[in-house]
Amino acid sequence: MEFKFDKKQEISYYAADNRLRLTVSALMAFFQDIAIEHSDSAGYTVKRLSDQNRGWVITNYHIVIDRMPECGESIVFRTWSSGIKHFQAERSYTATDSHGKEIIKAASRWIFMDLEKRAPVAIPPEMDEAYNTGARPAVEGEKYRMPKEKGEIISSFELEVTRSQTDTNGHTNNTQYAAWASDMVPEDIYNEYEICDFKIVFRKESRRGDRLVLNTYKSQRDGIIEIFTEFLNKESGVVCSEAVSLWRR
Repeated sequence: MEFKFDKKQEISYYAADNRLRLTVSALMAFFQDIAIEHSDSAGYTVKRLSDQNRGWVITNYHIVIDRMPECGESIVFRTWSSGIKHFQAERSYTATDSHGKEIIKAASRWIFMDLEKRAPVAIPPEMDEAYNTGARPAVEGEKYRMPKEKGEIISSFELEVTRSQTDTNGHTNNTQYAAWASDMVPEDIYNEYEICDFKIVFRKESRRGDRLVLNTYKSQRDGIIEIFTEFLNKESGVVCSEAVSLWRR
């Protein structure tokens, strides 16, 4: 029997943007919350894992968007485990509106970590069984590939990671990168186009006090605008994350 977890969520004002539509960072926060609740229901609470110095670290998201829900709209979010191999797990998500239409689907990849050693560890067989892994993924054949060509650079911005932007693992929360990436989208594109696809990869953690350089690039083909942002650690020059969003009329 497939083990999927559903949660009905009303889109609050705080989760909406200037157009009263759900933001990508808030969407990822909802995904994060429902994943935790799903894990709780399987018996693997954050506290239980923390007491064992274990935890999940996300490496990739790919979100396919038919439309973003609006403020006040009731949405059913669903998540399930769609594959486990060694220390790596795949998690799927969907969002369905009140008419029963699936408006968002997403794939994500996670690494099971020893939080003390900061190293991947094998996922126990009993955890695989508890999640009843194996249902078909929301996004079939996902490879999480990022664009080979960045396009034309349109901005470069520097910031410092603050305490409120970090999570229980001590590094920058994944939703924060999505918020920064959205901030880098030019105003005319953000207000006049609709986001239809979002990919992000997390390559290296950043922590409070780290200074990041955000370089943003733009390209266009077949009426679709692509905005690519890379997050560089200013001191080391290491790429911490990369995000790409697609926008259509």
